[in-house]
Amino acid sequence: LDFDQSYLRHMQLGRRVLAMAYRDLGKYSPSALSKWKSCRESVESKLSFAGLLIMDSPLKPDSSRIVKELRAGHQNVVMVTGDAVLTAAEVARRVGIIDSSPDSTYELCETKDYFQCSYQPKFMFRLLGYFPGHGKNDKNESMPYTPANVSEISSMVKQRKVALCITGDVLSKIALSAIQEEFPNSQSSRFIDDRAVLNHPIARAELASIVPIISVFARHAPRHKEAVIAAFNSAGCHTLMCGDGTNDVGALKQAHVGVSIISVPDLEAKQRLANETIDALKAEEKKERKAAKKNHFKKENLSNKSTRTKRSRAERLERSLQALSEADDELAFVSLGNASVASPFTSRKTSVKCCKEILQQGRCTLVTMIQIYKILGVNCLVNALVLTKLHQKGVKQGDRQLTAVGVVVACLFLLVTRGKPLPKLSSQKPPSSVLCKETLLSMSLQFTIHFMAIMAVTYMSDAYTDPYDPSMIPDAQFNPNILNTATFLVTVLSTVNTFVVNYRGWPFMENLNENVVLFRSIQACYFVLFICALDMFPPLNQLLQLSPLPVTGRPEFRPHFPDKMVPDVYRTNEENIIFSLMLQAVDMMGFRITLCAVMLLDTAMVVMAEQTIRSAINNWCY
Repeated sequence: LDFDQSYLRHMQLGRRVLAMAYRDLGKYSPSALSKWKSCRESVESKLSFAGLLIMDSPLKPDSSRIVKELRAGHQNVVMVTGDAVLTAAEVARRVGIIDSSPDSTYELCETKDYFQCSYQPKFMFRLLGYFPGHGKNDKNESMPYTPANVSEISSMVKQRKVALCITGDVLSKIALSAIQEEFPNSQSSRFIDDRAVLNHPIARAELASIVPIISVFARHAPRHKEAVIAAFNSAGCHTLMCGDGTNDVGALKQAHVGVSIISVPDLEAKQRLANETIDALKAEEKKERKAAKKNHFKKENLSNKSTRTKRSRAERLERSLQALSEADDELAFVSLGNASVASPFTSRKTSVKCCKEILQQGRCTLVTMIQIYKILGVNCLVNALVLTKLHQKGVKQGDRQLTAVGVVVACLFLLVTRGKPLPKLSSQKPPSSVLCKETLLSMSLQFTIHFMAIMAVTYMSDAYTDPYDPSMIPDAQFNPNILNTATFLVTVLSTVNTFVVNYRGWPFMENLNENVVLFRSIQACYFVLFICALDMFPPLNQLLQLSPLPVTGRPEFRPHFPDKMVPDVYRTNEENIIFSLMLQAVDMMGFRITLCAVMLLDTAMVVMAEQTIRSAINNWCY
């Protein structure tokens, strides 16, 4: 019997293999055996081989689906485990971390361990499972690992042509080799502690160049796991580590986001058995429905039997569902381990689904905060315009107007936060900061459009404003007039538009029309604004301290409007041109219709501008 071939075959099937051996120590009393504790090497010598212990650990039912969704969302998923490299590679292949076949999976090893050629580099990627004369992959296929060809190997990994693995021992040797190359004459580097080697800045820089191309980190002790996460961080990656044991504590603390899950094999087996029973019952019911369609003439004879079968199936289904419910209840009473103390997030589940949920919730929160900052930024710019340029023209807002706007804006902000993340993780990534190019460009363009709309309405309303009205003095008491009313309506419209335009929605959270309460509230705001602009319900205008708006005609105090336009000496030539164009539009369509047209144009332009910016950024990034 070839023992090497036997254990390699089982490991290539994703099983854990333990070699069992024993030694007869003779007739010793327990006190006499205590002398063996200080010399373990002598005890574990001259052993007799007893056999191989093969353990098969079934995958969790949703692991492959979650990994597939994470990778579809452009998240790099790797495995860091203490299992042997062959076992780890096969498990990674089953869950979808590795796409390539075993013939395209390589392991990073020291060259001297397998090839006696002085001209070859110190480390090489060899075909996983290659042992001369043993194993499935008995082919001498290798790729040299040098700084010059890292980019080429990285390109092959991105194209999913190959998958790469590394063990903890080789990771330590690469770190030590980097230190020795930096300090060739130093003798102290030979005796540095393994943890100190892995945490050395030179070693960490070397590991940061290689860990991004590795998919499986096998035979990793806790210090190796911590070094891998630190190397990913040094490479500029944002790391999320999911673990369930004490040996994951260092890596969980080192990661940007640490997530601990519960490991309860008995409850997992109970859940797995219940899920398998439910799947079998569903398949059985589906098979019976197909058979019933083919045997219509036997339906009467089999009716009693079918009734008994359905009753039995319902009882089994009820027991399985009850078992699942009991397992979920028992999870709530499982004591948390050391991993939960080290990680900021703890899930009382045995599934890695929590990793996807954290990403979804995090993206939704990030998008919500960015859109809130954008809304606040644009509204602050609009209010600054009202308090400076328009205030000098005598534009003011009444107490009831400010109260109504404040209540509406507060309610809309509250409803914006009710947006929920989408069940599917998007391949696009949200903006990473409020000060990114997309956000700043969007805010600038929105304010520019709102500024033009507000100033156009101001010029249009200025012709209907009595220059001798005492309320037009900047510090005078508020008195409703056409200029105050028109600018108030357009300013409030720009505020509502900021919520519509900056609400991100798909692909990170539910769309605006799916956030029903917010969508209906915005529709109500638009309805009220246009009712007030058209002066269709005078009591509402009076409640909001709005002045009646003219339909058409010449202002009483500007008799030459618009036939003999007299330029205003306080305006520039460009402002006089805009003033003339707006008055001509009013003369053609009427004041109320022109005001509504400006409001509609403002809404359409900011929506189109935001969509154009998002489309351009997405095309540029993806």
